[in-house]
Amino acid sequence: MQGIPWDVILRQAPELMKLARELTSSSRDRSANIAAANDARALRDRLAELARDQQAHAALLTEITGQLDAITNASRFAADRARQALLLGGIGTVLGLVALLVALLR
Repeated sequence: MQGIPWDVILRQAPELMKLARELTSSSRDRSANIAAANDARALRDRLAELARDQQAHAALLTEITGQLDAITNASRFAADRARQALLLGGIGTVLGLVALLVALLR
């Protein structure tokens, strides 16, 4: 992997900050409601919700990892093809120069 796409992250920073604030405020509200209710059922429901969230995050991370792997493979393939094209271009240039030299000497 080449590196972190900082330009994309920095372009999306305002949106990420907005979403983070929304997530923080909603998570605080939920925890306050659970603490105020002090109910075992509410706590079990919240734990089940957290477990579902963790599973969703794991699935998302798996998907992102698969996409990054596909991008890595595609970029390696493109680099290999570019290397081959450069080599063939160099060989073609050398052959062209040899043909020019032969034509000039005849």
